[in-house]
Order: sequence, then structure tokens, then C-alpha cells
Amino acid sequence: MLGTLSQISEASLGVFRGRDAVDRGVTRKQLARLHAARLVERVLADTYRLSAVPRSSEQELHAALLWAGDDAAAAGRLAGALYWLEGVRAETPEIVVPRTSRVRSPHVIVYRTEAHAALMLRQLRGLRVTGVEPTLVILAATLDDEAFEIACEDARRRRLTSVPALRAYLDRFAKAGRPGISTMRRLLGELDPTYPSRSTLEVKARRLFVANGVTNFVREFPRKWNGTTYRYDFAFPTTRTIVETNGRRWHDDPLDYEHDNEKWSVPGRYGYRIVLATWAKVTERPGELLRDVAA
Repeated sequence: MLGTLSQISEASLGVFRGRDAVDRGVTRKQLARLHAARLVERVLADTYRLSAVPRSSEQELHAALLWAGDDAAAAGRLAGALYWLEGVRAETPEIVVPRTSRVRSPHVIVYRTEAHAALMLRQLRGLRVTGVEPTLVILAATLDDEAFEIACEDARRRRLTSVPALRAYLDRFAKAGRPGISTMRRLLGELDPTYPSRSTLEVKARRLFVANGVTNFVREFPRKWNGTTYRYDFAFPTTRTIVETNGRRWHDDPLDYEHDNEKWSVPGRYGYRIVLATWAKVTERPGELLRDVAA
């Protein structure tokens, strides 16, 4: 009996539906005896886990999808975590189901929709999950603005999506009143359409500048020297100032160190000064950084 349950739950990390067990010849009475003996645990309606299999967030997702039915998919923060978007964590399984579905549980966050095509469903590591663009729209409605920008820029940096792809998605599927749409449009209006931020620190620095009315910067400012083009995070051409977020810049590799030294020398040759935006300056002493930029 346990061998049968192990077989039907192998692909779902130890979770299974009661009706699937019954279809394989396990009776409801046998399930009840296994439950009483604590060999299986009921996690959701007609959904069980083998007690011997370690718990995990991915196992909880499998359970939620089995419980909700074949039309369900991972969504929201859980989908973001499956894409490994920076900073996105899911404490509770989040799924999306057709609006006609009646599934409800205090242990699962359930989104409902009539627009199946807008979900852009795909398989990711054997799980049904919403596409990157609809996932980001839900995150726009559930994360704070900074956390959402960090996640969105990570997706762009890893080429999971792009500004044109996000705009095309909004043009096709955005509806008035849909949560996350206005936040997404606002962010797209602020981001560099070509170059995503390359770190969380860079996102924080950009947001610090904009929040303080400092918007006259050029992102990924190019300077060429000896046949090599170097790009700098923020440039203020009117004051001939370059700001580099150095949270990702210092390396142990001697070749990287040599490259960085060469990079730091180039702006001076063009009459620019460099201001380093460290994590401490951006997050703990923002006024000092703003004064350095304005000096």
C-alpha cells in the first residue's frame, strides 16, 4: 500500500490526492488507517503527504496544485520564487485558478481569473506556472515598490523579459482596474529601456536619486579608451560627475582587479570625477551621497 502511494507521489515530492490513490486500488479505509498511524498526513481537502518525506515549500506547492485541480498554476510570489527572482519569497503557496473554481483554504492564497490567455502558462521544473510577465504584474500589486523594482530588474538582467516584452503584454492584456497594471506602467516609465540595473544597490541608488529630485543622470554612460568601451552606472554630464555603485565591483581575481583599476582611470581622462555609492552610503548615509554628487 505504501509502495503504491510512493509511486503515485514520486513526481510531486511525496504528496498525492486521495482519489488518485483510490484509482490505484487503495481504499478510503486504508487511507484512514495510514492517517491514524501517522504514516500519511492530510494537508488539504483530499490531499495527503507521506510523513516520511521531508517538508519543503515546493512540496507545499505540489499539494496546493493537486488540491486545486488540473487548471491551477503557481502564481504571484510563489511563481516569482520559482523563477528565482531576487528578493522574492513565498511564505504561503499562491496559485491561480479559473474564476468558476470554488477552492478555498486559509493555507493557500488563491487568485481567480477569466483571462486564461493572459496567464501565459508554462511548465517550470515540472510545475505549471504563470509566465514571467503576468507573474511580474501580480508582484507589482503585492510587493512594495522597491522590492518590485528589484525583482523586475533581476528578470530583465537575466533576460527572462524586457521592457518591450512587458509593454507588449500590457498592450494585449491590461484591463482597467486590474491590480498591478498602474504600478507596472509607472515603473516602465522610469526604467532605462535598454540597460537593466545590475544589482540591488544600483536599484536603491536610482530610487534615492529620484526620490530627492535628482533625475538629470544618464544610465550606463559609455566612455571608450584604448579600444574598450566602459559603462558607468550613473553620469551627470552637466557637472561632469560619474556615480558607481561598488557593491558588486571589488573582486579577488587579479584580472578583475586590473580591469577595475583601468576602468576607474578612464573618467578622469575625460574630465569626470567618480563618486562611489557604497551600500553604507546609499542605505545609511544617503544625505552624504547626495552632497557628494552635488559638490
